Amino acid sequence: MNKKIISLLIVVVFISLFLMQSIFALGVTPGRTTLDFSSNLEKEISFEVVNTENKDMNVAFSVEGDLAGFITLSSDVESFSSKESSKIFKYKLNLPKGLSPGLHEAKIVITELPKDMENKEVLIQATVSVVTQLHIYVPYPGKYLEAKLDVVNNEKTNLINFYIPLISRGDTNIQKVSGLINIYKNGEKVSGIKTNEFSINAGERKELLADWIPTIAPGQYLAEAKINYDGEEVIIKKEFNAGNESLGILSIGVNDFKLGDVARIKILVQNKLSDTIKGAFAKLDVYDSNMGNVAELKSENYEIPALSNKEIVMYWDTEYLNQGRYDSELNIDYNKKILSKNFKVDVTKDSMSFTGVGFVVSSEGGGKFKSSSLLYVIIGFLILINLAWFIWWIRHKKKKK
Repeated sequence: MNKKIISLLIVVVFISLFLMQSIFALGVTPGRTTLDFSSNLEKEISFEVVNTENKDMNVAFSVEGDLAGFITLSSDVESFSSKESSKIFKYKLNLPKGLSPGLHEAKIVITELPKDMENKEVLIQATVSVVTQLHIYVPYPGKYLEAKLDVVNNEKTNLINFYIPLISRGDTNIQKVSGLINIYKNGEKVSGIKTNEFSINAGERKELLADWIPTIAPGQYLAEAKINYDGEEVIIKKEFNAGNESLGILSIGVNDFKLGDVARIKILVQNKLSDTIKGAFAKLDVYDSNMGNVAELKSENYEIPALSNKEIVMYWDTEYLNQGRYDSELNIDYNKKILSKNFKVDVTKDSMSFTGVGFVVSSEGGGKFKSSSLLYVIIGFLILINLAWFIWWIRHKKKKK
């Protein structure tokens, strides 16, 4: 029995050490390549695999997704030496004459193989995989709009700002786009506002805008946006809060950001109620210029004392994030309500800033850390716990003797 326990502890320690060496040993860039569809397109696409731990290893390549049948890999298995920090690989894309309208996707999966293994069919769960995506948008015949509704409660101006990002996914230009936003409370219409109007070319991205001055009691409302384009219509609905909110966002920022690190996003919220808020959590959804999802972040649950401020923290691993400007929607769930805010997120090599309507919250000073460093700390802590328990067990057995 004693030998079994000792053997088990040794296995746990060795598995932990193995994981420390293997996890995050791979990186890939770019994280995503986006192309517009072209009939019978033949294209060679490059990507870079990064040996982040500078070690000897074999990697296997595979393809997933509905575009997999149109992709030819340059290799199934490749080797890295400890002296090779990265390598460039390619795959060939041969599209057919036609594809169905909308988004089509492929995932090039790069998987680390156990040492000296060169059979990509034999994998174990402890190996590491990273993915570079291929997105191809096929235009819809005629006129076709994709739309999203963002609602911002501008506390400085007491306005409700409505933003409707649009992408023309059809193959024909649209002469006139306009919107009507109806506001409902408990199923009854309380107001209606018109947006601006414009033309939009095929493949172009623009925004409809509208402002509303709420003259009714604070509370939760429903916005129904009807977007008309050359006689066609798109309808989007979204719930939002109007008037003085019981929970406010005072700031949002990131500590000493470096692209590739895990960003520690801090959201300072204010509880305006005389009661404690329990079980509050934040969700941040980030989108690219094509309305594609880039990140879905969620915080832990927090208790926010009455009439006080509280910092909510969430983490974003930006290891494969590209520089640029992103759209985002922040939702804070509390007391069966949702506080929603929209931000533009500007990412550079050494900064991440959140721009909201009427204010800018930029990067702050502080510390930073790597995702792999955090993992090492956690695994190291687990190893210490196992060793401490083992030492205690040995001493306990000696005392019994």
